[in-house]
Amino acid sequence: MVTYKLLDKQKEFIEIPHSNALDVAIYQGGYGSGKTWCGSLLGILLAKKYPGSKGLVGAKEYELVRKTTLVSYLEHLDSFGYIPEKDYSYNKIDKIIKFSNGSEILFTALEDPEKFKSLNLHWAEIE
Repeated sequence: MVTYKLLDKQKEFIEIPHSNALDVAIYQGGYGSGKTWCGSLLGILLAKKYPGSKGLVGAKEYELVRKTTLVSYLEHLDSFGYIPEKDYSYNKIDKIIKFSNGSEILFTALEDPEKFKSLNLHWAEIE
C-alpha cells in the first residue's frame, strides 16, 4: 500500500468530489505545482470509487496527454500495486484505461469539440 503526502491545496482538491459539496474542482498553478500528478490521482480515485464510471482526460494535443498525463496515471497505478491485465488494462490504439470494476478513462486531444457532444461522462480532466 502506497502512502502519499499531499500539500494542503492538493488535499483540498482531492476531497472536493468526495464531499458532494461541489460539482467542479479546479486545480491551477505554475509549472511544477503538481497539477498533472494530482489530477491523475483524482481520476484513478474516482474510477475506483464509482464502478462503471467514464472519465475523459484531454489536452489541446494528444502528445501532451501521452507524454505527461498518461505517464502519471500509469505511475500511480504502479504505485498502488495494481496489476496490468488483472486490475486494469491500457489499450494503446483506443487510448483507454479499463478497470476491472468496469470504469474507463479515455485519453484524447481536445482539438475538435464536436467529437465529445454525445459522450456520456461522469468526470473530465483538462490539461
